[in-house]
Amino acid sequence: MRWNMEGILYGIGVGPGDPELITVKAVKRMQGCSLIGIPAKDPASCTAYKIAKEAVAGLEKKPVVAVPVPMTSDTEKLSKAYDAGSERLVKELREGRDIAFLNLGDPAVYGSYMEFHERVIEAGCKAEIISGVPSFCAAAAKLSVPLGSRQEQIHILPGLYCTKKLEQYDGTQILMKSGGQVRELKEKLLKLEEGGKAKAYAVMNCGMENEAVYQEIGELPEDAGYFTTIIVKKWKA
Repeated sequence: MRWNMEGILYGIGVGPGDPELITVKAVKRMQGCSLIGIPAKDPASCTAYKIAKEAVAGLEKKPVVAVPVPMTSDTEKLSKAYDAGSERLVKELREGRDIAFLNLGDPAVYGSYMEFHERVIEAGCKAEIISGVPSFCAAAAKLSVPLGSRQEQIHILPGLYCTKKLEQYDGTQILMKSGGQVRELKEKLLKLEEGGKAKAYAVMNCGMENEAVYQEIGELPEDAGYFTTIIVKKWKA
């Protein structure tokens, strides 16, 4: 804690699930901060916290600042949650406390932390980002497939919009958080494979205890969870 000085907000990427993938820098920041921030109502419901706890001894002894973010696409509800959460974070920072805010994967890749990051900076406080291993990099390692070779393009798409974009890009397509779209995605991907236009793979819950790796997209369950990453190697016909 800094007395007579404002604290710093650190957005910390804890990787996709395996505690051993958390960086040394991330561990040091978590150890050095007075508070732990989470985008959930409590530590028990926060996946990022559970991962970090396995890598940082004594983390559970640190006070937690819980700023819940609803699982919704309603922009108004999300904005209200981010505004309220940011006010809470700014209050702690202005009292001189450093906060290690936990984010799955890397904060800069569809991370909820970035919404807080921008608001905290706008409020005149300091904030930094500590990179983490993105889920799609860990998934590619599990599958033993390259994300990009030579001049091959790489496209990252959120699951909610994936089904509308599959035909638009060649190269590698990374479909993140695809759980709710699996049935429709599988149908389109299998057609592309049958036509010799693509090869698709998937990893569900990468790095977690219930991880599942699928070298064949047809084997991916239609009820696959939210943390499902699909990698599509697509080429011109």
